[in-house]
Amino acid sequence: MSTPSPVTQSGSRPVTAREFRDVIGRFATGVTVITTEYDGARYGSTASAVSSLTDDPPMLLICLNRNSATAAAVRDSGTFAVNVLAEDHVDLATRFASRVPDKYEGVPTETASNGSPLLVGAIAHLICRVAEQVEAGTHYVFLAHVEEATSYPGHPLAYFHGRFGRMQTAPEASVLREVRARVLDAGSDVEEVIDTGRWAEELGVDANLIHRALVALADEGLIRRQGGEYLITPVPDSIIDEVYKAKLAIETGIAQLTVGKAEPEQLARLRELMEDTLGFVKDGHFTDPEGWVRANERFHEYMVELAGSAILLDTYRRLCLPGLNLRALDGGSYASSSLLDDHRELVEAYEAGDVDTAAAVLRQHAGRPLEMRHQDQLRRGAPAGAVD
Repeated sequence: MSTPSPVTQSGSRPVTAREFRDVIGRFATGVTVITTEYDGARYGSTASAVSSLTDDPPMLLICLNRNSATAAAVRDSGTFAVNVLAEDHVDLATRFASRVPDKYEGVPTETASNGSPLLVGAIAHLICRVAEQVEAGTHYVFLAHVEEATSYPGHPLAYFHGRFGRMQTAPEASVLREVRARVLDAGSDVEEVIDTGRWAEELGVDANLIHRALVALADEGLIRRQGGEYLITPVPDSIIDEVYKAKLAIETGIAQLTVGKAEPEQLARLRELMEDTLGFVKDGHFTDPEGWVRANERFHEYMVELAGSAILLDTYRRLCLPGLNLRALDGGSYASSSLLDDHRELVEAYEAGDVDTAAAVLRQHAGRPLEMRHQDQLRRGAPAGAVD
């Protein structure tokens, strides 16, 4: 078998493992637990690399790390089961991805016809027999015949960019745009319970489409869920200040961990994302407030990603900074070019491996929202919200 050629970016160099993980992490998948029994012992491993292969005959493929005990057991037994996890099975997914001595302790199971354990509560089970096994890099790829398949009611657990979550039905794009515009037009000092039925009537669409759009906007942090209602709430300065204190604490900690340790390709990507933020400020205003928020989000999130910690990244995202900023900004909001200077200086500190300068720039950067709110108040005679 010939060795595959490395994938290159514009023919310049091979894609690194880190770059590949970052990009492929944008591909949302379902989550399964692969289970098997061999020589009297039960094995199981969380896997998202599961795919249908053909439907005639029914076949699928799974990928398991060659170093895992489950992979060895599937190889030796020639049989396994795929358990498709439900949206409330985060604990199960985490448990079977760990190295705890007994993954099945306290987990209700049944036994498949081929002897593999079946996790009770899964939304689907597929009973499989291995037809072919291939070694590919660090993994075994098992091609298997599906001998039995059963599904149950429920919604799947999803895995996206290093995080487990619910797989929401995507809202219709045109409705999402309309609903988003209404929320953003409310400004930062409005408190309003959204009347889903009225909005549906005014937009001439089904209320379910409005609901899906509101779910998406709540996940972004643009609005808040409370019971069965969706609320547009004011953005008080005290909340903004607390959020930015948390942001500064996380980012200075990240700088301590990553400055002087980032790979050349990571530094190049950080600079590229910084340069993407440069075209949004002109004559003291944001030329495209939403474009600024998105570019700024990508730059800062990538810096956090450099630490390689899914928990840190998830904590950072839970601050809901993009939603906070989108609520607070409009075309009239004051914008300081110092924001862009901070971004440049931060990247330069990373490139120089200067952690003290990076921390100083981050502290300086954290004070920009207060400075800019003050300028906005002078210009408008009213409070303004967060900007970065």
